[in-house]
Amino acid sequence: MKTLMRWLRNRGQAGQTLAEFALILPLIGLIIFGLVDMARAMQSYVTIQEAARDGARYAVTGRIDCVGPPIQTRENCIAQAVKDRTDHLNNSVTITTTYRSWDYPAYADPPAQNDAGDQCDAIEVEVNYNYQPMTPIFNTLIASSVPMKARERLVNEPFGTCS
Repeated sequence: MKTLMRWLRNRGQAGQTLAEFALILPLIGLIIFGLVDMARAMQSYVTIQEAARDGARYAVTGRIDCVGPPIQTRENCIAQAVKDRTDHLNNSVTITTTYRSWDYPAYADPPAQNDAGDQCDAIEVEVNYNYQPMTPIFNTLIASSVPMKARERLVNEPFGTCS
């Protein structure tokens, strides 16, 4: 008799547990996918930051001996250095590279747009990227893409005489 009473008392517990789990499962999934998307966004930002740094480091050398672009100019080689660093990003076609330089010795504004500069000029490489979350719900809640921007500014090496 005691066993029957215990069974009658506890038989609704399994259904209640299942209902509670069904209510909390979407929230757990949202948290897990949110963490994954945030990690991917952080990785994308760090990647474009490194790409801007690589482009600027290539720019300051004054070299034009890169592999990849059909016409080897300093500007194309800067863009190629950025592209080499960001090839693994999902939508790497949305990556744009711009650069500007300030004349030595004043470094006064405005900068010369799309100019890699001469010896001792300051150069800034900017990389823009549109990150797209992989979770569909975040695409609708946040936006279809999140714009990211990274910049690196260095001074060109004196690969000639500074004037």
